[in-house]
Amino acid sequence: MGYTKLKPIDRRFSFLESFDLFRGLGPAEHQQLRPLLQEVVYKRREVIYFRGDPSETLYFIKAGSVKLTYLDKSGRRLTLLILKEGQPFGVLALTGEETRQQVAEALTDVTLCIIRKADLLRFLQSYPQSSLRVIELISRQMQEIEQKLEDLLFKPLPDRLAALLGKLAQQFGEPFGGGQRIGLKLTHQELADLIGSTRESTTLEFSRFRKLGLIGRCREGYIIILNDEKLKAVASSSGL
Repeated sequence: MGYTKLKPIDRRFSFLESFDLFRGLGPAEHQQLRPLLQEVVYKRREVIYFRGDPSETLYFIKAGSVKLTYLDKSGRRLTLLILKEGQPFGVLALTGEETRQQVAEALTDVTLCIIRKADLLRFLQSYPQSSLRVIELISRQMQEIEQKLEDLLFKPLPDRLAALLGKLAQQFGEPFGGGQRIGLKLTHQELADLIGSTRESTTLEFSRFRKLGLIGRCREGYIIILNDEKLKAVASSSGL
């Protein structure tokens, strides 16, 4: 679980406002909350927790990105969410989840703030406005997962890949030449895990998108969106 890397939160750095859950809290609330939080660092590709681990802790991303993956008994993977700075995960611990149902893995080097479920529940009893935000955050993540599963059932592979690339550009995009660079290094297997496909099928579709001038890769390996409008057309099933 990486607990050998735990360290106290730096009291000199005010970062709590970057987390949706704690936005709007006053100085007194921040002072009460900070001692409950600890900081932990994970390297890229390092597993934060496995399916079946005790669901006792919540995590907030201070820097970097994390992916949440469902792993079935046969070993097949489906990446449900990619989360970035300011977002929480492990929130199902607050719904009565006793063991993790997903795998959390560092997609980049990440710095996390962690809090024990019991400590957060005690804090939330005193600040009901934050309790409402917890409900909103859990609902938002569940809706996103439900939408992904619906897409897997009803959308063909090209639509799913195009929609994924468009969403990643929204989350992690940065200007690059005349297009947008997705600021995450993703392998074809990782893309396949995100759209419920095989690496081989995803590679073929990715290559087709490149030939059509929709996307490219820069020298460092990042994906470049070259034709955003045409990619959106594919994602909405209106064709190439």
